[in-house]
Amino acid sequence: MRGLTADSAGLDRCRRAMLTQAGQFGGIADGFPGQGIDAGIFGTLPAARLIAGLSGQVDIAADGQFSAAEKFLRGVERGLDTVRQGVAEAEQANVNAIQNIS
Repeated sequence: MRGLTADSAGLDRCRRAMLTQAGQFGGIADGFPGQGIDAGIFGTLPAARLIAGLSGQVDIAADGQFSAAEKFLRGVERGLDTVRQGVAEAEQANVNAIQNIS
């Protein structure tokens, strides 16, 4: 077991990557207001209300999906941080135990 160490830097890189990705998905979600669309933007087309309704559904779905992805990735980041902290605590406990034996 000599020389066995956890890759804290690797866990931190993964954690930062999750934060970066979460921020990107969050930024995309911010571009979708998650609400209906005014039919007036389609002018006086006979199907303007239908198009607006369908477009609004796409907008609401996109907002929900991108927001969910952001939330998920932030959860992964928190999980990685918990693992990193747990490993660090276990390593310190092992060091303390070895010092107490000596």
